[in-house]
Amino acid sequence: MRLRSEAALLGLGRMGQAVAERLLDGGHRLTVWNRSPEASARLSQRGARAVVGPGDVWSEAPIAITFLADDHAVEMVCLGPEGLLTAPHPGRILIEMSTISAECSAKIAARAAQSGVRHLRAPVSGNPTVVRAGNLSIIVSGDRRTYEDALPLLSAIGPKIFYVGESEEARILKLALNAMIAGTMGLLSEAIVLSEAFGLDRRQFLEVAQGSAVGSPFVGYKTQPLIDRDYSASFSTTGMAKDLRLALAAAATALVPLPVTALMADQLRLAETLGLGGLDILTLLPLLQDRAGRPTDVPIPVRSGR
Repeated sequence: MRLRSEAALLGLGRMGQAVAERLLDGGHRLTVWNRSPEASARLSQRGARAVVGPGDVWSEAPIAITFLADDHAVEMVCLGPEGLLTAPHPGRILIEMSTISAECSAKIAARAAQSGVRHLRAPVSGNPTVVRAGNLSIIVSGDRRTYEDALPLLSAIGPKIFYVGESEEARILKLALNAMIAGTMGLLSEAIVLSEAFGLDRRQFLEVAQGSAVGSPFVGYKTQPLIDRDYSASFSTTGMAKDLRLALAAAATALVPLPVTALMADQLRLAETLGLGGLDILTLLPLLQDRAGRPTDVPIPVRSGR
């Protein structure tokens, strides 16, 4: 099958919206679907074609990309009534970019095979700002030939593409990376609270940290929001809490202990309980500030009684 420049995107949250904009800006003909139609309508004004149901996208495009919130959303869009995989669509390609469990992913792969749809797992590392800047990393596993056929479209979304295997390897790798991000944020929060307790300026601390051996793209991305006390979510506390639950569940099947990940999961759950779930994962910092009896960067809506 000769792949064309048509593509479909299902799921227009923060990340899906950014991917859609990038494809449209790159001249791709794009079909979109979203559970709430307002997001589709906004993209229609930029030239995208909106469809009524998930299964309708196949009449418009040979490749469908899904970028959805969780296992439940992926199963509804792919396996639900009039879903992507409820009827045969031989030769089409499904690129599933959500962060979901390996178990859900395997279920989608099995149904795709029954429908004749070629399936790639392609979770990403980055946030909407990274997508729009053209720096997104995409981790891919699945059939090698399908990967090669989809590579031009994947390259239009992000330049850093890693093919890691034939099965669920991309899912596990993405969860492992997010566990590292959560751990890094936890340590960064501790370092900021410690340094500020001794009178150090936050901007100066972050400048030195980024120029040291512990500097990283993640620290770089978070430096200005930390200076500005800007907790608007590029990756929400609730989203990371969900991903750490998936990582811990995957580790349990392999009898692998993840003590640091478990600690970060507890802290993120606490942040959700205290009303901070919709804010960025930076919320690990005000949690620690509160425990230290120091002023918090953002108000904590629900007091814990500690």
